[in-house]
Amino acid sequence: MIRIYLAQYEAVHGREKRQTEHLLGKRLLYQGLKEVYGIAPEQEHQVVILKGEHGKPYLKDFPGIHYNISHTSGLAACGLGGSSLGVDVERIRPFPESVAERVFSSAEKSRMKELPEEERDSYFFRIWTLKESYVKALGCGITVPLADISAGSDPNAFFYQEILEGGYVLSVCTFEEEEVQIIKL
Repeated sequence: MIRIYLAQYEAVHGREKRQTEHLLGKRLLYQGLKEVYGIAPEQEHQVVILKGEHGKPYLKDFPGIHYNISHTSGLAACGLGGSSLGVDVERIRPFPESVAERVFSSAEKSRMKELPEEERDSYFFRIWTLKESYVKALGCGITVPLADISAGSDPNAFFYQEILEGGYVLSVCTFEEEEVQIIKL
């Protein structure tokens, strides 16, 4: 089972933004480690986080525990599971069309042009988060050109997506079909 821990927070800007998001992501990770794996808060200092070749974090001494963190303005998410996974969360908002032109496949661009204007922001972030969760699950980050990937086209990938309260979209990718449980803190 994949557990996704979510926490809303007061969005901050400037220098505090990155630090706030980082600390909240780690808090969600430690909450999940405690609840799911019994790693108590007093053991947190024993949890060594390393980064893979492309920057994907992993737990050095717990190879059977996989996690991924994402945050956007006002919401943080941390996914935990027993196999590789990727999580992405974004607030649905207006987007620069030039970004869609750069990162969407031909089929995705065509589909977006068919949609009514009022549905395009949601579509953009639904596709964007699917792609982000996929490359994060692979562990390669955005080293793969996103335009070369059509969301959901890998038959070995399993996706979960939900539109959350507050206008956020959450996407999760894994390579084993698993149930997803959302835990709001």
